[in-house]
Amino acid sequence: MAQVTLLCGPAGAGKSTLARQLEAAGALVLSYDRESWARGVRDGLPSVELMHEIDVDLHERLAEAVAADRSVVLDASLSTRAVRDRWRMRCGAMGVSVELVVVRAPFEVLLERVRARTPGDESVPFEEATLAAYVAEFEWPGEHEAHRTVDTAAGPAARP
Repeated sequence: MAQVTLLCGPAGAGKSTLARQLEAAGALVLSYDRESWARGVRDGLPSVELMHEIDVDLHERLAEAVAADRSVVLDASLSTRAVRDRWRMRCGAMGVSVELVVVRAPFEVLLERVRARTPGDESVPFEEATLAAYVAEFEWPGEHEAHRTVDTAAGPAARP
């Protein structure tokens, strides 16, 4: 039976590393960053219109994968409860089980990782102030939102 893993966390937390591990195990990775990069966005700032197009496309690919009984991992920040709820509702409507995995690391680790990035389809660099504002506004899942936490501070994202 298909399983959907929703990865949640700020830039540099290790979501894409974890997504690649799940991809190597056979899961389909759906990624806003990969899609933005494929569509020519190099600064990590796609337009609202493009984000909507990507969202629609990822939802369609999710439905196709679930229909084919393929596991899926959504590599996205999912920085608000509303966005996470929307993806959970999509999965629920398809009758597929979903797990929210929160990927975390201290700000200093996030900053070190983001500074070390080479721009690419999974790694848009950020300035320190941009990253700090992003983390400060991040809406972390609370106790009433089922999730599992993976702390990547000690190194690469751990296998779930």
